[in-house]
Amino acid sequence: MTIAHHNTQKGVIIILAPQRLTVQVSQELKDVIKEYMGNGHFKIVINLSSTRFMDSSGLGAIVSFIEKLRDNKGDIRLASPQKYIREILELTHINQVIQSFDSESEAVDSFDK
Repeated sequence: MTIAHHNTQKGVIIILAPQRLTVQVSQELKDVIKEYMGNGHFKIVINLSSTRFMDSSGLGAIVSFIEKLRDNKGDIRLASPQKYIREILELTHINQVIQSFDSESEAVDSFDK
């Protein structure tokens, strides 16, 4: 599987998470984030609008770079999580560590504040 991603005009990286964010794709997600970090991009939005299922490896892929991103004046934001994904974020308390937004544009704009 190839995870879609692109850079916005504001320099924020958008990563479109797949329908199933599981062990089968979590390494690819990590590799995409690492590649952008290696190129000096530290503001990342993961768009979860298509994601219907996420396991612990998917969660791990999302949180594994928080410290490095923040150390470089960046961060990771989540956009458009479905109800089931929001519940997982709340149960695991990840919603207290990573900001989540209803839309991709809100998540991108949050870096300006």
